[in-house]
Amino acid sequence: MKIEGAAQARPEYRKTMASATPSKTFGQVMQTAKAQDRYVPSAPQLRAEPEFSLAERTYYGSVTVSNATQAKLKQLAELNAQADYTGMGPDEIYAEIWNRYSEAFGADMIAIKSCIAGPAEWCVVHNSFQDEIVHHIFNPAINAAWKEGVELDGRPYTEWTYEERTALDRSCREKADKVVHDAMMKTLGYDGMSFDEREAAIREKYAGKNTTLDFLKMQSELQESGVLCHKMGVDSANTYLAMMEVQFDEAFNPNSIWNVGHEKASFMTADQWYRVADQPFDTAQFAAAMKDNLHRVSGHNGWTEDYVKMMEGFFDHFITGAVDDSLEQLLGETKE
Repeated sequence: MKIEGAAQARPEYRKTMASATPSKTFGQVMQTAKAQDRYVPSAPQLRAEPEFSLAERTYYGSVTVSNATQAKLKQLAELNAQADYTGMGPDEIYAEIWNRYSEAFGADMIAIKSCIAGPAEWCVVHNSFQDEIVHHIFNPAINAAWKEGVELDGRPYTEWTYEERTALDRSCREKADKVVHDAMMKTLGYDGMSFDEREAAIREKYAGKNTTLDFLKMQSELQESGVLCHKMGVDSANTYLAMMEVQFDEAFNPNSIWNVGHEKASFMTADQWYRVADQPFDTAQFAAAMKDNLHRVSGHNGWTEDYVKMMEGFFDHFITGAVDDSLEQLLGETKE
């Protein structure tokens, strides 16, 4: 199967109800054409936009976004406040929010969503997007699950034991997580596909694309689609992604702690990122560097030789695209 334009929501999940006051698109609000496939903050601006102070562009006390990104975030905040999801289900709401942010940030949105690597300002965009998902999908889902759980039990909630309340809270979170996950799968076009089909579709989508940004987006889709966790298990997938984040920072952030030390280290800026985003990406070299790091930290983490071999197999499989039958054999032995 082939994913056509997976970064854009399926048309059938767009809002179909007519509105007395049609919502403006991001492009209309910004008075510019639909965002290009890749937003380059250092490119000359074709229109006038407000200048924001350093204080306005600084988040969390340490992350500074570009002026252009701040303009987009301000306009997105206005659109988010005006959005009306009356009569819409979680799938439609997720698609509406995804489309809104994708129109602003283009095909970068899948990488922004995954938080593996990229400029520090992406975390601000990510958090803005997630806030909308939590507010409009997760919270209503968890509240509905809680209400259903209490009604099914029949007793007043005040009579529940601590253990019963804790179990209900856990169950509600799991149900809400699934609602969000299912909506994301439909929006990205992965619903109805097995994990093997998802992986095959993602590989096909990025076949022949070899820039740093292409590689990051492919890894992001493997993560968001659930392929990595399914293949590796949650703990190993988290290790894989954490090591990839470190390697990206070391390789592409000139001011990373690995390159300049703790005292001089700083987050990667948008301009620094887009200088390397379109450069050819050497998957073999990147995988080799991750393997070197794997061996350096294996003793400290208490990883066995079989675990290290398994992780090396994952690096080959998902980074270089190598097919290694011994990985499947080792996975089988590990599961046993």
